[in-house]
Amino acid sequence: CEVEDRPTPAEFVAETALPTDIGQFRLRAYRTEAEDNANEYCGREPCVIYAADKSPFGVEGKLKTGVHVRIHDQCLTSEVFGSRRCDCSDQLKMALKHVAHQGGAVIYMQQEGRGIGLANKVAAYALQDVGLDTVDANLHLGFPEDCRNYGAIPSILHDMKIGSIKLMTNNPRKISRMKELGVKVDDTVAMVVPSTNPYNHRYLEAKHDRMDHQNLEHLFDDSSSSEEVPLVDEAYLNESGGGMAKNAVEMSLTAFSEEEDDEDEAGCLARDDGYCFGRKSVEDAIAATRDGKMVVVVDDMNRENEGDLIMAADACTPEDMAFIVRYSSGVICIAMDESRMDELNLPQMINNNEDPKQTAFTVTVDASTKHGITTGISSVDRAKTMNLLADMSTTADDFVRPGHIFPLRAREGGVLARDGHTEAGIDLAHLAGRSRAGILCEIVSEEHPTEMMRLPEMKRFCRQHGLVLTSIVDLIQYRKDTEDVEI
Repeated sequence: CEVEDRPTPAEFVAETALPTDIGQFRLRAYRTEAEDNANEYCGREPCVIYAADKSPFGVEGKLKTGVHVRIHDQCLTSEVFGSRRCDCSDQLKMALKHVAHQGGAVIYMQQEGRGIGLANKVAAYALQDVGLDTVDANLHLGFPEDCRNYGAIPSILHDMKIGSIKLMTNNPRKISRMKELGVKVDDTVAMVVPSTNPYNHRYLEAKHDRMDHQNLEHLFDDSSSSEEVPLVDEAYLNESGGGMAKNAVEMSLTAFSEEEDDEDEAGCLARDDGYCFGRKSVEDAIAATRDGKMVVVVDDMNRENEGDLIMAADACTPEDMAFIVRYSSGVICIAMDESRMDELNLPQMINNNEDPKQTAFTVTVDASTKHGITTGISSVDRAKTMNLLADMSTTADDFVRPGHIFPLRAREGGVLARDGHTEAGIDLAHLAGRSRAGILCEIVSEEHPTEMMRLPEMKRFCRQHGLVLTSIVDLIQYRKDTEDVEI
C-alpha cells in the first residue's frame, strides 16, 4: 500500500442532521476521485461531524483558526461490533463529546486497520492471537506498520474555511503528516482513555513503545494496569492458532502484487561501488536491529551463498526465537567477542578447527536453572539464555555446559577481518548501539525443504515477513565508507 501522502482534492457531496445519544450533530460527506486514491484498501468518502450549535466554519477572507479537529480512522470491529481489543471506539466517543461541548469537528476517514483494510486487519488479529503485537503483525503480513493517507484533509479544511487547527491526538506521526501536507497545527489536545482493559493493554503498550504515542504513560503504572488475559483459548492456539495465522499471512499476501524475482539470480556479488543491495540496506538493517527486529543477511555467492536470520541477542523474545526455529536449520548461534567468551569460560569446542570456513564454535551452553531454565530447548529457555549471554553483568556461573546454544567467537575487526555471518552479527549489534552479541541462524528453503534458501526465495521471504535484507559485502563497504579504515 502507498504510504506517501500527497494533497488529494475532496469534493463536497451533501450534509444532513445527525442526532445521536451524545448530542445533535451535522454530518458532512465528501468524495475523492478513484485515480487519486493511493491505497486500494482505503475508502474514498471521508466525512465531517460537527456540533449543530457550534459551527466550525470560517468565511471567505476570514478563516477560522484554532479549530479543535480529531482526524479519526475507521475501526469497524470496535465501533460497530464492540470489540475491546483497541481504544478506537472510546476515542471516537471522547472526540464527539468534546466537539459537542467545546466545538470543532471530527474528520472520519475510511482507513481500517491503519490502512490495510478489514480483511487484512482480521489477518493481523490472527497473528496477534499467537503472540505478535500490532506493529509486527502488519509487518509480517508484508505491510508497513502504518498505511494511512491523509491527502484529503487539506482540501476538506479549505472547503470549510478553516485556517488552522488544534489536533486532537496522541500521535506525533499524525502531527508531522498534517504539517507536511501544509495544514497549520497550532497545538494538540490529548485524547487518552482513562484505563486499559485486559484485551487492549498490550495494544496500547505497543502504541506507546513502538509508535511513540504520547500521554499514555499513566496507563502502564503498576497501580493502573490491567492484567492481560489470553484472547483465545490455549487449546485453540495449540490445535488451530498456528494454522490460522499461517493462512492469514498467505491470504493477505495474495491481495497485493509483488515484484518479479529473477529465479536465475545465483547470489550476491558486489557492484563496482562495493555494494550489492546498496548502502540504504545497511542503514535499514542497523535501524531494524536498533529497534530489536530481525534482519536477513546474505553472504557472497562465492562463499557459502546462504542467508542468516540475525538480531541483537539482548532483544530476543520467546516469539522471536520461535520464529527463528520455525524457519531455520535449528542450529542457533550467538556471535560474541573473544574476550567476553574468556570471561564466561567458553573455550573452543576443539583445539584443531577443521571447518573450511574456520567457524569458531565454543562449547555449547544453556542458562543455569537459577534463571528458571528447564530443559533449555524451548523458545522461552533459549531466548532467556541469549539475553543472559548478551548481559555484560553475567558471569560464568550463570551458565551450564553443554547446552542448546552455540556460541561463536567473532574475529576482532568484524567483517573487515572476516567476511562471515558471525562477524556481521557482532557488527550490526554494535552499530545499532546494542550489546555486542548477535543471534544468527541459517534459513532453510520452504520451497525446497532439503536445501538452504537462496536469494530469489530469500527476497520473497523478506517481503512476506517484513524483514530488511542486506549482505555482508554491503556491510563491509558501509564500514569502509563510514569509518577511518585502510582500504
